[in-house]
Amino acid sequence: MLAGCAHNPPPAATPAPKPPLPCLSQADDLPFATCLLTELDQVWTRELRDTGRTYTSPRLTVGDGPDRRGDRTRDGGPDRAFYSPRRGINLPTRYLMAVHTAYGPRAHMILTFTMSHETGHYVQSLLHPGIDVRVNDQEAQADCYAGVWAHQEAADGKLDTEQFRAASAAELNRLSTYPDEVATHGDPAQRLASLDKGLRSENPAACDVGPLTWR
Repeated sequence: MLAGCAHNPPPAATPAPKPPLPCLSQADDLPFATCLLTELDQVWTRELRDTGRTYTSPRLTVGDGPDRRGDRTRDGGPDRAFYSPRRGINLPTRYLMAVHTAYGPRAHMILTFTMSHETGHYVQSLLHPGIDVRVNDQEAQADCYAGVWAHQEAADGKLDTEQFRAASAAELNRLSTYPDEVATHGDPAQRLASLDKGLRSENPAACDVGPLTWR
């Protein structure tokens, strides 16, 4: 009997399911975005501190906010997220509705890419306030900074990079159907290349474009 048992080892234990990622466990947009901004702040605070700079959290508006006119993207409307020096990171109501309609339960993973990209613009404004450069360079670097953040967020156990990249690709394809989006931001393949550059590196200097340098 003992010999027989040796040929029939007990089945391996089933791995415990991974707990939900902290911010993605939030059901509503405001607590999700607030949670995610804290995680974005943690990475960029550390990165800028290592260069002797100080990072402060940007303003965040989820929905249209008290000023419904507000600012607009270069492309024109409140149906896309945007960053502006006056109002910080903005997730307008129409944009949130479009994301939820298009992606359902994946919406917050999509917004993870969106917020990391817009935070990339905020980091640019801290490093190079008022600089006048090509919009395409700004957008490419913001995509790359989003990848750098995702790389480090994954290293901290707070993000699945495969899910993040797949969500980013889906949203880049959707956004490419908007007028002037490709002209100002690049086509989906170009934008994914910038994102991947950041995902492969933990160094924001890998995202340098022209005068938009990290050091």
